[in-house]
Amino acid sequence: MSWIRRRARDAEPPPERLPDLEFLALVKASLERYAPGVTEGTELKGNSLSSPHGWAIGVMPPVHGGPHHYDLVALPDTSLQPDVPCFMDCVVAIAGDASKAADTWVQTAGACMLELLDRRQYFADHAGPDDERGVPGWHCIASGAVGLGVDAEESRRLQNSLVDANVLHHIADTFTADLESPFFNGIKVFYGGQPGKVQAEIRVNGERHEAASAALAAMDLPEPNAFTMVRAYALLLPMPEDGTGPPYPPAHLDLTHTHTRACGSGNQPV
Repeated sequence: MSWIRRRARDAEPPPERLPDLEFLALVKASLERYAPGVTEGTELKGNSLSSPHGWAIGVMPPVHGGPHHYDLVALPDTSLQPDVPCFMDCVVAIAGDASKAADTWVQTAGACMLELLDRRQYFADHAGPDDERGVPGWHCIASGAVGLGVDAEESRRLQNSLVDANVLHHIADTFTADLESPFFNGIKVFYGGQPGKVQAEIRVNGERHEAASAALAAMDLPEPNAFTMVRAYALLLPMPEDGTGPPYPPAHLDLTHTHTRACGSGNQPV
């Protein structure tokens, strides 16, 4: 996967949409709250947030999803040229709350990026290919499940249900044959909506995966009693044949204070 493609001249942001840099400023602020010190020295420029330590986050051109939809691409190591490995995710500013959308990305896909760089389980969980919550053949870095909705108790109920379902482990055979990156593959899990109008979706490297989404829908998760959405994110890293561990090297972030699951973010580990 290549580095962020430049926006075409006619790809203007939809009305009411925050400019890319304003949204990325919210992402930066959320990252700093989540992992104090991680944004030190970062630069907002063009359509990206770049760190002197080599990672970057960009906003892709708005091509679908409405004015409050943001497609983000994370690049953990921009030094790997010419095709910089990256993973994608999207968030929606519900009721126009772009700050909450930024927080949601940071607590899921962003947490996986931080953990990929650090590898000390400060930001996300790890599971090996033979673990109970693992994906056979892959090393899994999984975020917590984050709930969004009109009722906090209902959000927690669906969060816990998604965690208890151990989704990726149980539906792994529907999508692992389509994992192509030699570095890492981004997997988004989304479930929820209005009562009676529930959506279940798995995205693999930014694209909806029909077989995996159907498998998630068939898992008989409880329907929400009020508008509620739950999402989680995972990175799947290939395992070498000798079983020595994933090839992507860790680089400890060495932060003065790090966010851990004990810090009370309100999300549940998937």
